Amino acid sequence: MPKVEIYTRPGCGYCTHAKRLLLNRGLAFVEYDVYLHPQHIEQLHNRTTARTYPQIFIGNQSIGGFSELLTHEQNGLLTKQSITN
Repeated sequence: MPKVEIYTRPGCGYCTHAKRLLLNRGLAFVEYDVYLHPQHIEQLHNRTTARTYPQIFIGNQSIGGFSELLTHEQNGLLTKQSITN
């Protein structure tokens, strides 16, 4: 199964919504809190030019932030089956 990764920061409402959506869909994810672990900021900058939070990756592909994650969900692309195919 492709790994779902989410870069977050404390106090980010969209980060909270994104994590809740992933959990509600039964999708496991790896969270990188860039404030607790600042080394993840450089890693994020090497992966995407986006600078807002959250930043979400499925597999190794950036899908964007919460709005894009929500669009994936609304289009039926955020299921265990669709993530693994």
